[in-house]
Amino acid sequence: MSAAAAASTGTVRAETRSGVLRLVLDRPHRGNALVPDLLDACLHALDTAGDIRAVVVTGAGRAFSSGGDVGEFRARADDREALLAYSERVVGTLNQVILRLRDMPCPVIAAVNGPVTGGSVGLMLAADMILMDAAAFIPPYYARMGFAPDGGWTALMPERIGRARTARWLAFDERLDAREALAIGLVDRVVETGGMAAEIDRQLAALEPLDPGLALTSRRLLDAQIAGPDLAGRLDREKREFLDRIAREDTRGRMNAFLAGAK
Repeated sequence: MSAAAAASTGTVRAETRSGVLRLVLDRPHRGNALVPDLLDACLHALDTAGDIRAVVVTGAGRAFSSGGDVGEFRARADDREALLAYSERVVGTLNQVILRLRDMPCPVIAAVNGPVTGGSVGLMLAADMILMDAAAFIPPYYARMGFAPDGGWTALMPERIGRARTARWLAFDERLDAREALAIGLVDRVVETGGMAAEIDRQLAALEPLDPGLALTSRRLLDAQIAGPDLAGRLDREKREFLDRIAREDTRGRMNAFLAGAK
């Protein structure tokens, strides 16, 4: 496919060029925080991608994504049913995006161009290759916010870095920088700032002579080796725990404190 096709929803830019779908999270004024419109747009772009040889997921501006938009959660926190309905939609649609990325019939590259927080980590964990800018970093923020981990923090992260390290990272809300992420095997390449576009091009060129369908075959074979519920079931359990904690009074207080500190 040599022709280019591009679409923008105001929250996501999706462009297919030379058989590569580039999916750019495009809410830079909010750190590309996850909201339903953005996640719906990601799903639509993936579902209508057609015959492609690779997917690249990245963010516009300085951040990859700051996770769920805390302001949107807090705006509904005084109405339990509205909060639960909104949270169900956000986490449920994020889970669908993760599963869709894992089911793409070609390699998926996450180009983490800046900080990534909370459930947005799932967009990189779903990828076959993770590139991370040298200045990027990852703070979970769950312990600080009182939210339960979502986005694959318990469903996918232990596969990459182990259960004990994942549990400690979440409990102590540590900030992990790019070099540390590389050292523990979370990311595959650290890219010097300013070099991400060139590194993406190098990785896409390396894929050119290869069979893109092997990525999906390999994922399915590897997933079959994991004991316990399948990925969809593990993600659904994360969602249930998220809904349980999001409506608690102490969680609302933590959201208030976080937003007050962000002003």
